[in-house]
Amino acid sequence: MAVFFRFIARLTIRCFSMTDSELMAAFKAGDIEALGVLLERYKAPVYGYLLRLTARPDAAEDLFQEVFLKLVRNPGVYSEREKFKSWLFTVARNAAMDYFRREGSRSAEPLEGEDGEPGVLGQAVSGEPGPQESLENKLLGEKIALALNQLASDQREIFYLRHYSELSFKEIAAILGVPIGTALARMSRAAAFLRKELEAGVKEGLQ
Repeated sequence: MAVFFRFIARLTIRCFSMTDSELMAAFKAGDIEALGVLLERYKAPVYGYLLRLTARPDAAEDLFQEVFLKLVRNPGVYSEREKFKSWLFTVARNAAMDYFRREGSRSAEPLEGEDGEPGVLGQAVSGEPGPQESLENKLLGEKIALALNQLASDQREIFYLRHYSELSFKEIAAILGVPIGTALARMSRAAAFLRKELEAGVKEGLQ
């Protein structure tokens, strides 16, 4: 993945001030730096979304590269009539669904990584916490991961999409191919369940 992003170091300040649509127009006109800005702008949210879905860093990296290589090979695949972020997350989701079909199943996100290290949720805790804070963060991460794994897959997916893409529910509904009411209902049920589970976890910790 490092090789794939090597050219990002050459990005210009001018490009960073451009909108997604302007960057795509510039890339189609031959400005490779414009694609680099889009890579830098979206690598964290798209990679994070793919990591949550696959629970495998290697698969998430491969899928992320696959998404952007699609643009490199055929810039015309994106139409300016669409919002770039919505289009990008649609392509990312489709790539993930193809991956699941190839693998034959959909993985549940592990609570821990290899050798007892924190899993992907545990990795989200801040900087350099002290021993007590580190333990609390690890326990909270495990509780969140456990609660997320108990969600129905459609609720978990919409939770991840909302969290990582920050798209509107109308846009998320279009990505998932469901009515906006369905998208809102899934998110509402997911939020209510997570709130209940985390509140229960806090009460247990106080006992």
